[in-house]
Amino acid sequence: MIIFDGKESAQKILVQLKAEVSAWKNKPSVAVVSFGQKEDNSSYITQKRKTAEFLGLDFKHYHYSDSDLLAGREYLNKIVKMKKHSAVVVQLPLAAGMNYSMLNVIPITKDPDLLSDKAIGLFFNGRSLVNPPTAAAILRALDESGISIKGKRIVLFGYGRLIGRFLMPMLIKKEAIITVLEKNIPQADVLDVCLKADIIISAVGKAGLITGSMIKKGAVIVDAGFSLLDPALSGKSGVDGKIAGDVDFNSVKDKVSFITPVPGGIGPVTVAELFSNVIKLFKIHKGFVRERSER
Repeated sequence: MIIFDGKESAQKILVQLKAEVSAWKNKPSVAVVSFGQKEDNSSYITQKRKTAEFLGLDFKHYHYSDSDLLAGREYLNKIVKMKKHSAVVVQLPLAAGMNYSMLNVIPITKDPDLLSDKAIGLFFNGRSLVNPPTAAAILRALDESGISIKGKRIVLFGYGRLIGRFLMPMLIKKEAIITVLEKNIPQADVLDVCLKADIIISAVGKAGLITGSMIKKGAVIVDAGFSLLDPALSGKSGVDGKIAGDVDFNSVKDKVSFITPVPGGIGPVTVAELFSNVIKLFKIHKGFVRERSER
C-alpha cells in the first residue's frame, strides 16, 4: 500500500512559488472571510495563514458572526473592494441564513477558489483563469503517484460546490468512466458500483463512510473528506487527533494499493494549489501573464 504524502507534495509547490515571488517588490495580499463558523474550520484558516507567512504574503482573517444575509453580503463586498487585497477567500460552509449568491460580489480576478457564479461559468466553458484547488490537488496526487485515469472506473462520492462538480468534468476530460453517488442511493447499489471501481474518490465529510467491505482488492482511494472526529469512531477511523476523513482507514488498509490519508493528504495540496491560484491571479492583474480566455 502506498500512502500519499500530501505535505511533501505541497512543499514542492510552495518552494517553487516562494522562489518566484521572493524578488517581487509588491506581493499578493490574501483576505480570508468566515461567517459564523465553528472550530471545525479553524484548522483550514490556520493552514492558510501559515502558508501565506511562508510565502511572504500579507494575510488577513475577517470574521462575521451574524447571520443576516444582506448585512453579510455588504460586509464581504467592503472587503472585496479593498485595494490592498488581491485575493478573497470565503471559508465554507456559510453560516445558517446565508446564501451562496453573496459570493457573486467576488470578481474573478480576486477569486482563487472559483466561488462566484461567473468564475464557475468560465470554468464550465473552458475559460477559467485558474483551476479549482481541491480538484486540482486530487488530480495532482494521482498524477504524481503514477496512477492513470484513462479508462478507469471511478466512483465519486459527493457533488459539492467546491469539489465534486468541478472534479467530474475534469475526470471525464481524462477519459475516465464516472459514477457519482449522492444521498438516498440504496446501499445495495452503492456496494455494486464501489466493488467494481478502480478508483474511489470521496468528498462528503462523513467519518467512516467508506469501509473495507465496499472496495475491491487493489483499489485506489482518494479521501478528500473533512470532519471533526466523533469520539465513538476514534478506534475506527484510524486518524490522529480530531480530524477525520471519509474513509475507515483501518478496514481498507490491507486492500487498497494507494490511499490519501486525512490529515496530511489532499488538504495540504489543496492549500498549495489555492495559493498558486492567488499568485497567478495577481500576475494576471498586474499584466505579467495574459488571461486564459484571451488565448
